[in-house]
Amino acid sequence: MLHQLFSRSLSVYPRIYLQFAALVGLLIAAEFSLSTLSMMLTQRAVYRVSQRVRHRRELQRRERCADSGGNCCA
Repeated sequence: MLHQLFSRSLSVYPRIYLQFAALVGLLIAAEFSLSTLSMMLTQRAVYRVSQRVRHRRELQRRERCADSGGNCCA
């Protein structure tokens, strides 16, 4: 009787532990994927803002150059 109970617990608990370990692994992988995705989106947003600023500065420089009669150093 004790042997049957012991062998049954050995067959049930490892399955539970393996399922729990798989769940933890999936949660870690999902968190890593989300953090990677958010980092990529943040980098993309920063890049777009910097491109916008660069474009605006280039337009302002051209306007200044045109206002000064083509002399950009004035």
